[in-house]
Amino acid sequence: MIHTLLLLTFEFFTTGLFAVGGGLATIPFLQGIGSRRGWYTQARLADMIAASQCAPGPLGTNMATYVGYTVGGFPGAALSVTALMLPTILVDIVAAALMERFRSSVKMELLMRAIRPASAGLICAAAFALLRISLVRPEAVWDLHAPLRWLQNFDPRCIALYAALLPFAFWKKLKKVHPMAYIAIGAVVGVLFL
Repeated sequence: MIHTLLLLTFEFFTTGLFAVGGGLATIPFLQGIGSRRGWYTQARLADMIAASQCAPGPLGTNMATYVGYTVGGFPGAALSVTALMLPTILVDIVAAALMERFRSSVKMELLMRAIRPASAGLICAAAFALLRISLVRPEAVWDLHAPLRWLQNFDPRCIALYAALLPFAFWKKLKKVHPMAYIAIGAVVGVLFL
């Protein structure tokens, strides 16, 4: 059990250290953790993301709690959340001290500019990962010698649902609908359709 707790602490500390850009930026790291450690499948990860999005609080913290509790019980949840948040707290303390000192530094401005594309890349990777988890069958095989077989990897029900619901995301009148309505509708559609 101690070995598992140490692994949880290590995995979520590194995730907290490198996942720049918020909760969505943790998703590629969570995929890697699931693949490396075998603690959950990609389909289970999709369920955990959905549950974490419904719960109040940041996605990354909710996911750390969920994974930590699933793998190591209450101690696992506590260590995972602490390990995820600790790098951010330490970097913020150091950055606050340095920002005051190097406020007008050109190098600091260049560093901040360099972080933005990395953050955008992690968020794009998260969006791609969510689409892949949602639209591709878990047992998909991508044979480079037979690209026409790639169509078999997609779940037609999920693609039809995605195509049907995507226009609603851009409908101006729906912007005024409370987010809880979307969550409830999504839960009902998910249970009935999938």
